[in-house]
Amino acid sequence: MGTWAPDRPGLWAPTLVSIRDVAQNVLVYVAFGALGVLSMRDRDRRARRSSEGAKVGHWLRLVVRIMALAILFSTANEVLQLYTSDRVASLTDIVSAAVGAMAGGLAISLWRSPK
Repeated sequence: MGTWAPDRPGLWAPTLVSIRDVAQNVLVYVAFGALGVLSMRDRDRRARRSSEGAKVGHWLRLVVRIMALAILFSTANEVLQLYTSDRVASLTDIVSAAVGAMAGGLAISLWRSPK
């Protein structure tokens, strides 16, 4: 363990890959993506009145929005980890969050989108 100092950030290991850690991050963000798309699905009421193609585009825009939120949230968490002595910030966690949010959002979009 190191000591924390405000002028000396913690460890940054951008390519640190732990299969267990990646799997956990992906699973947590699958739920984030699925619940995020479900919570935002009715905000754009115009999509319900337009054509089927526009409805599919609506779902894809929601997935992209949720994925962007997941990337921002995960990036904030990784930056905060730089200021702890017992955590390691990693770019792999941010990518895992994006993949998980995209998977969860797409799964819900395919389930809920018009056939």
